[in-house]
Amino acid sequence: MSETPPILIVDDQEKLLRLVILLMNRLGFPDVEGVTDGFEALERLRQRKYALVIADLDMEPMDGLSLLREIRADDTLVNTPFILTEASFEFEDINLAHQAGADAFILKPFDMSVLKAKLKQVINRKPRKREAPLAAESTLSVDFPMLGKF
Repeated sequence: MSETPPILIVDDQEKLLRLVILLMNRLGFPDVEGVTDGFEALERLRQRKYALVIADLDMEPMDGLSLLREIRADDTLVNTPFILTEASFEFEDINLAHQAGADAFILKPFDMSVLKAKLKQVINRKPRKREAPLAAESTLSVDFPMLGKF
């Protein structure tokens, strides 16, 4: 078994799942596992300690944001670094994910240099402290005429 901590990739599109695993291997992470849904990801996370989770935002039946909230609510998993991926992010998605504890966002399709930069950012962050409960919904409720409601 490798000394490098394992990484868990969660994406319901198997081709993208295999692609991200391949990219992580090329970046020097030999122990990368992939699952196709959030429930299976939670099960794996409770069985083994992972250095990082990279999950798609738009999955069924449990989306990436729900998975993130489950991880942040679990005292043993709360400090697991978490990156959300999606083909397009809306401001509200980013706001909700940030409040839920996402460490970074990566837009699909991946660029190797962006992935590498985000990995450095996430892996070098400080552990979280539990000070206040995480908001379930956005605290922004301003209506901007050109941008819509936030």
